[in-house]
Formats: sequence, structure tokens, C-alpha cells
Amino acid sequence: MEAANDIVVVWMALGVLLMVVSVYFMIRPYFPAAITAYAGLWFMKLGNVVHPGSWLMTSWGIAVAIVVMIDLLQPRTVSRATNGMTYIGIGAIVGMMVGMTGFSYLWMVLGAAVGVIGGGYVYARTPPGKPLQFPSARFFQYLCAKGLPAIVTASVIGIAFLLWVIESHPVATIQYM
Repeated sequence: MEAANDIVVVWMALGVLLMVVSVYFMIRPYFPAAITAYAGLWFMKLGNVVHPGSWLMTSWGIAVAIVVMIDLLQPRTVSRATNGMTYIGIGAIVGMMVGMTGFSYLWMVLGAAVGVIGGGYVYARTPPGKPLQFPSARFFQYLCAKGLPAIVTASVIGIAFLLWVIESHPVATIQYM
């Protein structure tokens, strides 16, 4: 019994570690952050820490694959650019956490998207972000290229956290007399 608990702790630790690494890769995109976040979700699932359904795992796996394909199709200078990624990444995480208060995947994704837009806007208002010329087609192209991976990464992290909270801390049922 104790060995089984140790294995769960190892899977949980690996999953959380990959989630932390994915936040780093979201800000410094040298490797697609969505892959590490999704792998972290899988580790938590394999360790029976969280229990996402097959539909959820499949749909987010497809989203991660789309983000990776888009990343591979972009010019290397764009896909590896770090301009404004701190703002965009923090915006995605904060937006996801605000959206999480609705206890819904939809609100988390919408929150992450609003956070990415807000982070991109704030960055465009800084001296290094002036070349993006908000509002312009260049700004929105950059925001789409860098924001979509941040939205998917933040959402996968949020799903893992939300499932863990819901499954680890079930709401007490009220029994009527």
C-alpha cells in the first residue's frame, strides 16, 4: 500500500514539474510549451492523480498537435522570438486563473485568451513593444503566433489543476432528513 502511494507521489511530482517547465517554455519558447504541459497532464492521469475523460485528453491532444504544427510552419525567427512573451505568458496564466473561478473549462480558455490579448496590449505600449504598432496587422499576427500556444499551454495547466482540486477536495453532500 505504501509503495502505491509512493508511485502516486512520483507521478504527481513529475506532472507538476512538467507543468512548471511548460510555464518557463511559454516565456522562453525554445521548445513548444504545450507539449510539456500535455505530458504533465498525462503523467498525472497515469498516476491516478486526476481522471480526465478520453474526450478531454483527445481534444487537448489535438489542440497541442495544432499548436506544434503551426509552430513548425512559422519562420524560425518568429517561432523562437521572445519579444513580449513574459507579458503574454503572465497574461495567459492570470487570465486562466481568473477564468478558473467559474469552475469551467470554457471560462478558463476564455480567461487565458483575454489575458493573452491584455498581455500583448501592455507589451505593445512599452518602448521595446512599439515596433508592433498596436493596433495593426503586425500586432495581431504576432499576437496570434505567440498567443495561441500560450492559451493552449495555460489551459492544459488549468485543466490539470482544476481536476486535481475537484477530485482531491470533493464537496460534501447535503443529506436531507
